[in-house]
Amino acid sequence: MRSRDNIVKTKFDFGWKEYKAIPAYIYLAFQYQKGDILDVGCATCQLYTFFAKKGWKGEYYGVDIQKYDDYEYPEGANLIIGDVLEVEFPKADTVILYNILEHVDEPITLLKKAIKAARQNILINVPKRNEEMWKYGVVENHQLDKTHKHCGFSKEEVFKLVDIAVGEIKTYTELGKTNARTGIGLWNNIIPKGIVYLLSKIFSSKTFYQEIWCEVVRK
Repeated sequence: MRSRDNIVKTKFDFGWKEYKAIPAYIYLAFQYQKGDILDVGCATCQLYTFFAKKGWKGEYYGVDIQKYDDYEYPEGANLIIGDVLEVEFPKADTVILYNILEHVDEPITLLKKAIKAARQNILINVPKRNEEMWKYGVVENHQLDKTHKHCGFSKEEVFKLVDIAVGEIKTYTELGKTNARTGIGLWNNIIPKGIVYLLSKIFSSKTFYQEIWCEVVRK
């Protein structure tokens, strides 16, 4: 019997190893950082690369589950390889939790650990869940990532998670402003034009955001 292994692609790489465009949350990290950085879920340390180009001179620690052997990491980045829920976190002025809480089974545990390690603040970025779009068949980008443990976060959930972790949200904003009609356009060749028109009317006056960003401090 012929093996079906390697026929269907199973590994995903959307070009995230290097920024093609600088995300808004990276500028916010530079604006709100307080000194030394602990970047949890650092991937290829692109945050450090951006900071260094801006003339930042602090100490940088990056934590991730794996190191990519085919990638040249920036000099000056202190890597800690291991499960973010298990490795010991060094103390840092600012702890970065960017696009990591949705990847772990226990986001509250990780958030508590980050708050304990932070001398001054924690910066968080997570995908925002817009269920109003889902019920009309509009797919959000974060739904396509099979490594996510959670279906995005609502504003209420983020505030609740931070509260349980004994933190307090000092600054809150939503990023990635998008009109849902953009997503609906993908369906033009699949569903009748009348339904596309109806969905466009439903979403025409609604604006959604793709991400939640916040600054957290210890209570």
